Amino acid sequence: MTALIQRGAPRDFRDIHAVCQAALTTPAQCWQLWQQRQQLTNDDTDVARAKLAIAGHLERIEQYRPLDHIGNHEERAQAQVVRSWYKDEFLHAIVA
Repeated sequence: MTALIQRGAPRDFRDIHAVCQAALTTPAQCWQLWQQRQQLTNDDTDVARAKLAIAGHLERIEQYRPLDHIGNHEERAQAQVVRSWYKDEFLHAIVA
């Protein structure tokens, strides 16, 4: 989560997505764990700001590598799934 928020590399997006798709955690649990980690290290726990950072990283990736520029059909489909999942689910996960 920290890498996703701070760096936002494509692999960071894929990693969190894979962990959630494997049912090892949920988006809401990812946010809760991130908040706990931030509190333990006395770092910023502002979820709204973190979500904004992730949305910005995702936008940057979409501008740098639009779906229609991904030649391999399977890679393009996977990129679409991951991008949509973040927009539709992850960024809207409820944080307790």
